[in-house]
Amino acid sequence: LLIFKIYALKILIRKEIIMSYNFRSFRKPHISKINEVLEGTKELREIMGWSGQGGITTPLSNPVSLISHFKAFESMEEIDEHLDKMSSKKEVGIKIKELNSYCDIYLNAIFEILRSASGPYIDDMKNNKYVIQYWMKAKIGKRWDLADKVIENSNGRNGNLPQISSPIGSMELGDLVITMPLPNLASLPTFEESRSNIPLLESVEDYLVQPPSRHITRLWFD
Repeated sequence: LLIFKIYALKILIRKEIIMSYNFRSFRKPHISKINEVLEGTKELREIMGWSGQGGITTPLSNPVSLISHFKAFESMEEIDEHLDKMSSKKEVGIKIKELNSYCDIYLNAIFEILRSASGPYIDDMKNNKYVIQYWMKAKIGKRWDLADKVIENSNGRNGNLPQISSPIGSMELGDLVITMPLPNLASLPTFEESRSNIPLLESVEDYLVQPPSRHITRLWFD
């Protein structure tokens, strides 16, 4: 009976979690146009009605040098409605075209939230200045096993649990993302503190194509 109750609870939790999504746009700006893309992204978000919702990330120790911005949605139906609305706003298309003229890469991605972040850093979200992300690329047919292991073994630090998400479509960066906002660089784990990640890494190594990649980005709120 206890096993059944635990299983039923997991199903209820998963059903609630999968109703949450992040819509995220990525751009790789020309090296001399990073500031123009950042400022233009703020303008685009205002036109789209995204200001004050979600945020913007810019490269710090991010090897692919991407600028992104994101917003949370409660359902795919809500995303559908938003995209239909934006497609009819001429100024949105004009601003996107302008931004893309400064960039080598542009793509949109929808991420399903498998586990929401929680803890003191999330309770005071606007106080965060950085984001640390671990991207993992799964072997064929192992994405679900990978997700289960990451959710089970990623315990976070200082009472903060990271967000676990998976892109709806395929992405070169990976199939699963562990995301944690940070208020300052001093909150990053030191080399010694990072040893606490060993159990997680050992639990997923059989499911990965390659070792996880770690990206640290600057976080901006508008």
